Amino acid sequence: MSWFKVFSAVVVANIVSWVIISIIGWFIFFMVLDTFNGSLSERLSTIGKSELPTISVPYSSQPVPTAEERAAQKAWEKRLAADRHRARNEAGQKRSAIASSKKTCDFWTAEYLKDGNPKSQAYKEMACSRYRNLLN
Repeated sequence: MSWFKVFSAVVVANIVSWVIISIIGWFIFFMVLDTFNGSLSERLSTIGKSELPTISVPYSSQPVPTAEERAAQKAWEKRLAADRHRARNEAGQKRSAIASSKKTCDFWTAEYLKDGNPKSQAYKEMACSRYRNLLN
């Protein structure tokens, strides 16, 4: 026999063995499970309602916050609201400053294009550099 034939015979034998063992295992499992379910249901049906154990669930409640804790929570919420309001105001001021700087830069650019004066060029460069700095 060649090596391949021996190898194939061993592989087929292993597969057949696993199938047979699986079938026997499933059969035993369901027989035991069925017996267990039957005996469990018999035991439960014979127990009277008064014999059933009582189950007590422990009562757990969250602690009630004290007046100081409530005051601290309110103070924290006020501080948070104030911080949000300040951030909104700062963002609005920055947008306003950017818009104003852009107008100034555009104005001096137009003036410099009109007259070509070195003084207008200096104003234009200062206004446009301020605008660029605000954008960063």
